[in-house]
Amino acid sequence: MYNVAIICPEGALATGITGVIDILNVANILAKKPMFSWQLVGVETQSVKTSQGLTIACDLKLADLHSTDVMLWIGSQFEGPQKLWRACRVFTPYREHINELARSSEYTIATCTSVCYLASSGFLDPYHVTSSWWLKAFYQRHFPQLKVSQEKVYLQDGKVITSGAAQCYFTMMLHFIRQTCGIELADKLSSWLAIPELTTSQQPYMQIGAFELHQDERLLALQNYIKNNLSAPLTVEQMAKQLSVSERTLIRRFQKQIGLTPSNYVRLARLEKAKQLLRTTRINTGDVVEQVGYQDIGSFNRIFKEQYGKTLNEYRAQFC
Repeated sequence: MYNVAIICPEGALATGITGVIDILNVANILAKKPMFSWQLVGVETQSVKTSQGLTIACDLKLADLHSTDVMLWIGSQFEGPQKLWRACRVFTPYREHINELARSSEYTIATCTSVCYLASSGFLDPYHVTSSWWLKAFYQRHFPQLKVSQEKVYLQDGKVITSGAAQCYFTMMLHFIRQTCGIELADKLSSWLAIPELTTSQQPYMQIGAFELHQDERLLALQNYIKNNLSAPLTVEQMAKQLSVSERTLIRRFQKQIGLTPSNYVRLARLEKAKQLLRTTRINTGDVVEQVGYQDIGSFNRIFKEQYGKTLNEYRAQFC
């Protein structure tokens, strides 16, 4: 039987806590024997206030946890990069303790923003990890040494399993059950809880609004200009002139604040606008492609399918 220590930071998503417990509990029921036990671990106190304002009692504090088979970190509500960085620093006094626990555990698991908390200990430095797609700039700024791939829904590297935003933990936990209890139990669990098979990539969920949470007002103005001029060429040279900076400076500011190159940001903005037009209008696909700055419908169709897993017509058919 695996003992799972569920680390619950302040502002944790209540569904993250209860959802993980539900999965472990149903796994026990389906296995007809106890495969998992669990305990809730507060950080500084023996309780946690979730992002919804619920107070959940914990079994012990982090400092009082001395061993566990599985250390599982729950993500908290994202309220901007400054607040997330302050939350990361809460774990500084526990750096050595976290490393000892992680080294001695069979599995160390983190999801969403909790990957940042675990990264604060330095334990993740040797590992390849994934995290929420909208945290790319945050990792580049605060954890440049970390090998992060935000594209994957979940990623296992040795005994470390990490996952992306919020509900990615369903797919990650199924993978964990498959690793520890076998395919048969994992398949039963998936059917019992009706957990859908998610794509392996977070790309279909990316939205440009999540890249507007920084404080660079001039860059925000440029982002707004881009959204309002998607049919224009929008080259790096033109965008640099719009911001009155060199091309090199433009690229550096995009990478620092957004975590994307200017060209990739424009590409995502065009894809997102195309989705909106396909979903809310009856404009023919050729005109949709022109309105978002492309001339070749075949080329845009391939790019659209790479991002969302569906062609333009297949995507629109969902809303007919």
